Amino acid sequence: MLNAEQLKQYHERGYVILDHLFTAEEMDSIRAIIDVFDWEGEEALKQGAKGFNNIPNQINFTCNLARRHEELEQFIGDQRFVDLTTSVLGGDIRLYWDQSVYKRPEAKKDFPWHQDNGYVPTDPVHYMTCWLALDDATIENGCIWIQPGSHLQGYVEHVLTDTGWQCYFGEDPGQPVPLPKGSMVIFHSLLFHRSTPNQSDNTRKAYVIQYSVEGAKNPVTGKVFDNGPLIAQDGRALITK
Repeated sequence: MLNAEQLKQYHERGYVILDHLFTAEEMDSIRAIIDVFDWEGEEALKQGAKGFNNIPNQINFTCNLARRHEELEQFIGDQRFVDLTTSVLGGDIRLYWDQSVYKRPEAKKDFPWHQDNGYVPTDPVHYMTCWLALDDATIENGCIWIQPGSHLQGYVEHVLTDTGWQCYFGEDPGQPVPLPKGSMVIFHSLLFHRSTPNQSDNTRKAYVIQYSVEGAKNPVTGKVFDNGPLIAQDGRALITK
Protein backbone atom coordinates (compact mmCIF):
# COMPACT_ATOMS: atom_id res chain seq x y z
CA MET A 1 0.00 0.00 0.00
CA LEU A 2 1.22 3.50 -0.75
CA ASN A 3 2.18 5.58 2.26
CA ALA A 4 1.00 9.17 2.76
CA GLU A 5 4.04 10.68 1.04
CA GLN A 6 3.69 8.39 -1.97
CA LEU A 7 -0.02 9.13 -2.26
CA LYS A 8 0.73 12.85 -2.19
CA GLN A 9 3.30 12.43 -4.96
CA TYR A 10 0.92 10.34 -7.05
CA HIS A 11 -1.83 12.94 -6.89
CA GLU A 12 0.46 15.96 -7.35
CA ARG A 13 3.14 14.57 -9.69
CA GLY A 14 1.17 11.77 -11.31
CA TYR A 15 3.55 8.90 -10.65
CA VAL A 16 5.42 6.85 -8.02
CA ILE A 17 8.48 4.64 -8.55
CA LEU A 18 8.55 1.37 -6.61
CA ASP A 19 12.05 -0.10 -6.58
CA HIS A 20 12.45 -3.89 -6.53
CA LEU A 21 8.79 -4.54 -5.81
CA PHE A 22 9.22 -8.01 -7.30
CA THR A 23 12.15 -10.41 -7.01
CA ALA A 24 14.42 -11.41 -9.87
CA GLU A 25 13.05 -14.94 -9.58
CA GLU A 26 9.47 -13.70 -9.96
CA MET A 27 10.47 -11.70 -13.04
CA ASP A 28 12.28 -14.67 -14.58
CA SER A 29 9.14 -16.78 -14.23
CA ILE A 30 6.80 -14.13 -15.65
CA ARG A 31 9.19 -13.18 -18.44
CA ALA A 32 9.59 -16.81 -19.55
CA ILE A 33 5.83 -17.06 -20.06
CA ILE A 34 5.56 -13.73 -21.87
CA ASP A 35 8.56 -14.51 -24.08
CA VAL A 36 6.56 -17.32 -25.68
CA PHE A 37 3.58 -15.06 -26.44
CA ASP A 38 5.92 -12.40 -27.80
CA TRP A 39 7.64 -14.92 -30.07
CA GLU A 40 4.29 -16.12 -31.42
CA GLY A 41 3.23 -12.53 -32.08
CA GLU A 42 6.51 -11.64 -33.75
CA GLU A 43 6.28 -14.67 -36.04
CA ALA A 44 2.73 -13.70 -36.97
CA LEU A 45 3.90 -10.17 -37.84
CA LYS A 46 6.61 -11.59 -40.06
CA GLN A 47 3.92 -13.60 -41.87
CA GLY A 48 1.91 -10.45 -42.56
CA ALA A 49 -0.35 -10.13 -39.53
CA LYS A 50 -1.27 -6.58 -38.58
CA GLY A 51 -1.20 -4.97 -35.16
CA PHE A 52 -1.69 -1.31 -34.29
CA ASN A 53 1.77 0.19 -33.62
CA ASN A 54 3.42 -3.24 -34.00
CA ILE A 55 6.45 -3.23 -36.32
CA PRO A 56 8.18 -6.53 -37.18
CA ASN A 57 11.70 -6.80 -35.72
CA GLN A 58 11.25 -3.49 -33.87
CA ILE A 59 8.41 -3.31 -31.36
CA ASN A 60 5.74 -5.82 -30.41
CA PHE A 61 2.69 -5.26 -28.20
CA THR A 62 1.05 -8.50 -26.99
CA CYS A 63 -2.24 -7.93 -25.19
CA ASN A 64 -4.69 -9.77 -22.94
CA LEU A 65 -1.99 -11.97 -21.48
CA ALA A 66 -3.64 -12.54 -18.11
CA ARG A 67 -6.64 -14.29 -19.65
CA ARG A 68 -4.32 -16.49 -21.72
CA HIS A 69 -2.24 -17.97 -18.90
CA GLU A 70 -3.26 -18.94 -15.37
CA GLU A 71 0.03 -17.85 -13.77
CA LEU A 72 -0.30 -14.40 -15.31
CA GLU A 73 -3.89 -14.11 -14.10
CA GLN A 74 -2.71 -14.93 -10.59
CA PHE A 75 0.13 -12.42 -10.94
CA ILE A 76 -2.09 -9.47 -11.88
CA GLY A 77 -4.24 -10.26 -8.84
CA ASP A 78 -1.24 -10.39 -6.49
CA GLN A 79 -1.75 -8.72 -3.11
CA ARG A 80 0.83 -6.07 -3.99
CA PHE A 81 -1.30 -4.90 -6.91
CA VAL A 82 -4.43 -5.04 -4.77
CA ASP A 83 -2.81 -2.86 -2.10
CA LEU A 84 -1.52 -0.33 -4.63
CA THR A 85 -4.70 0.04 -6.62
CA THR A 86 -7.15 0.12 -3.74
CA SER A 87 -5.10 2.77 -1.93
CA VAL A 88 -5.54 5.09 -4.93
CA LEU A 89 -8.71 4.06 -6.75
CA GLY A 90 -10.95 2.58 -4.07
CA GLY A 91 -12.13 -0.83 -2.94
CA ASP A 92 -13.49 -2.44 -6.13
CA ILE A 93 -10.81 -2.88 -8.80
CA ARG A 94 -10.84 -4.58 -12.20
CA LEU A 95 -8.02 -5.34 -14.60
CA TYR A 96 -8.66 -2.88 -17.41
CA TRP A 97 -5.88 -3.90 -19.82
CA ASP A 98 -2.57 -5.73 -19.86
CA GLN A 99 0.11 -6.05 -22.51
CA SER A 100 3.78 -6.78 -22.89
CA VAL A 101 5.90 -4.27 -24.79
CA TYR A 102 9.09 -5.67 -26.28
CA LYS A 103 11.26 -3.02 -27.91
CA ARG A 104 14.07 -4.56 -29.93
CA PRO A 105 17.50 -3.08 -30.76
CA GLU A 106 16.23 -2.29 -34.25
CA ALA A 107 13.58 0.08 -32.81
CA LYS A 108 15.13 3.43 -33.67
CA LYS A 109 12.12 5.74 -33.33
CA ASP A 110 10.54 7.40 -30.33
CA PHE A 111 7.16 6.15 -29.19
CA PRO A 112 5.56 9.60 -28.95
CA TRP A 113 4.24 11.57 -26.00
CA HIS A 114 0.75 10.38 -25.15
CA GLN A 115 -1.75 9.86 -22.37
CA ASP A 116 -3.05 6.34 -21.96
CA ASN A 117 -6.56 7.78 -22.22
CA GLY A 118 -5.58 8.96 -25.69
CA TYR A 119 -5.95 5.40 -26.96
CA VAL A 120 -9.23 4.45 -25.28
CA PRO A 121 -11.29 6.95 -23.22
CA THR A 122 -12.78 5.85 -19.92
CA ASP A 123 -15.45 7.09 -17.54
CA PRO A 124 -14.28 7.81 -14.90
CA VAL A 125 -11.23 9.13 -16.69
CA HIS A 126 -8.67 8.01 -14.10
CA TYR A 127 -7.15 4.56 -14.15
CA MET A 128 -3.73 3.38 -12.99
CA THR A 129 -0.95 2.16 -15.26
CA CYS A 130 1.69 -0.15 -13.77
CA TRP A 131 4.82 -0.26 -15.96
CA LEU A 132 6.90 -3.21 -14.80
CA ALA A 133 10.50 -3.85 -15.87
CA LEU A 134 10.94 -7.55 -16.69
CA ASP A 135 14.63 -6.80 -17.26
CA ASP A 136 16.60 -3.65 -16.50
CA ALA A 137 15.03 -0.70 -18.34
CA THR A 138 17.72 1.91 -19.07
CA ILE A 139 18.03 5.16 -20.96
CA GLU A 140 20.12 3.27 -23.52
CA ASN A 141 17.55 0.53 -24.20
CA GLY A 142 14.50 2.79 -24.32
CA CYS A 143 13.00 3.25 -20.86
CA ILE A 144 9.95 5.46 -20.56
CA TRP A 145 10.10 9.21 -19.99
CA ILE A 146 7.45 11.22 -18.17
CA GLN A 147 6.37 14.82 -17.66
CA PRO A 148 5.65 15.05 -13.91
CA GLY A 149 2.42 16.86 -13.11
CA SER A 150 1.15 16.82 -16.69
CA HIS A 151 -1.91 14.80 -15.66
CA LEU A 152 -3.27 17.94 -14.01
CA GLN A 153 -3.93 19.40 -17.47
CA GLY A 154 -6.74 16.90 -17.96
CA TYR A 155 -7.34 15.10 -21.21
CA VAL A 156 -5.47 16.58 -24.20
CA GLU A 157 -6.45 15.95 -27.81
CA HIS A 158 -4.15 13.51 -29.62
CA VAL A 159 -2.95 13.51 -33.21
CA LEU A 160 -2.26 10.24 -35.04
CA THR A 161 1.35 10.04 -36.27
CA ASP A 162 3.25 7.28 -38.04
CA THR A 163 4.40 5.94 -34.66
CA GLY A 164 1.18 6.31 -32.66
CA TRP A 165 -1.09 8.89 -31.06
CA GLN A 166 0.68 12.04 -29.85
CA CYS A 167 -0.52 14.71 -27.42
CA TYR A 168 2.55 16.91 -26.95
CA PHE A 169 4.80 18.54 -29.56
CA GLY A 170 6.74 20.98 -27.35
CA GLU A 171 10.39 21.16 -26.35
CA ASP A 172 10.22 19.71 -22.82
CA PRO A 173 12.28 16.48 -22.97
CA GLY A 174 10.69 15.13 -19.81
CA GLN A 175 12.28 12.98 -17.14
CA PRO A 176 13.66 9.48 -17.78
CA VAL A 177 12.49 6.63 -15.57
CA PRO A 178 15.18 3.93 -15.65
CA LEU A 179 14.07 0.89 -13.68
CA PRO A 180 16.03 -2.10 -12.39
CA LYS A 181 14.57 -5.52 -13.08
CA GLY A 182 11.52 -6.12 -10.87
CA SER A 183 10.93 -2.41 -10.28
CA MET A 184 7.80 -0.61 -11.39
CA VAL A 185 6.51 2.88 -12.00
CA ILE A 186 2.81 3.50 -11.45
CA PHE A 187 1.21 6.53 -13.04
CA HIS A 188 -2.06 8.33 -13.69
CA SER A 189 -3.70 7.51 -17.02
CA LEU A 190 -3.51 11.21 -17.99
CA LEU A 191 0.24 11.55 -17.39
CA PHE A 192 2.26 12.43 -20.51
CA HIS A 193 4.80 9.69 -21.22
CA ARG A 194 6.87 8.36 -24.10
CA SER A 195 9.75 5.99 -24.78
CA THR A 196 12.94 6.53 -26.71
CA PRO A 197 14.77 4.33 -29.24
CA ASN A 198 16.55 1.18 -28.12
CA GLN A 199 20.23 1.86 -28.66
CA SER A 200 21.43 -1.27 -26.88
CA ASP A 201 22.07 -4.79 -28.15
CA ASN A 202 19.21 -6.35 -26.18
CA THR A 203 15.42 -6.27 -26.25
CA ARG A 204 13.82 -4.02 -23.64
CA LYS A 205 11.05 -6.06 -22.02
CA ALA A 206 8.17 -4.57 -20.04
CA TYR A 207 4.79 -5.75 -18.78
CA VAL A 208 2.17 -2.99 -18.67
CA ILE A 209 -0.82 -3.66 -16.41
CA GLN A 210 -3.70 -1.20 -16.07
CA TYR A 211 -6.44 -1.16 -13.44
CA SER A 212 -9.72 0.74 -13.27
CA VAL A 213 -12.57 0.98 -10.82
CA GLU A 214 -15.27 -1.63 -11.23
CA GLY A 215 -17.96 -0.33 -13.56
CA ALA A 216 -15.70 1.94 -15.62
CA LYS A 217 -17.13 2.35 -19.11
CA ASN A 218 -16.49 3.77 -22.54
CA PRO A 219 -18.00 7.29 -22.43
CA VAL A 220 -18.84 7.16 -26.14
CA THR A 221 -20.56 3.78 -26.34
CA GLY A 222 -21.56 3.36 -22.71
CA LYS A 223 -20.12 -0.16 -22.71
CA VAL A 224 -18.77 -1.27 -19.34
CA PHE A 225 -15.20 -2.52 -19.53
CA ASP A 226 -15.17 -6.15 -18.43
CA ASN A 227 -12.23 -7.44 -20.46
CA GLY A 228 -10.27 -8.40 -17.36
CA PRO A 229 -11.13 -10.03 -14.04
CA LEU A 230 -12.20 -8.28 -10.87
CA ILE A 231 -9.11 -8.38 -8.61
CA ALA A 232 -10.48 -6.67 -5.50
CA GLN A 233 -13.86 -6.14 -3.86
CA ASP A 234 -14.27 -3.97 -0.78
CA GLY A 235 -10.46 -3.83 -0.66
CA ARG A 236 -10.06 -7.62 -0.48
CA ALA A 237 -8.12 -9.67 -3.02
CA LEU A 238 -10.31 -11.96 -5.12
CA ILE A 239 -7.69 -13.90 -7.08
CA THR A 240 -5.80 -16.33 -4.87
CA LYS A 241 -3.19 -18.95 -5.63
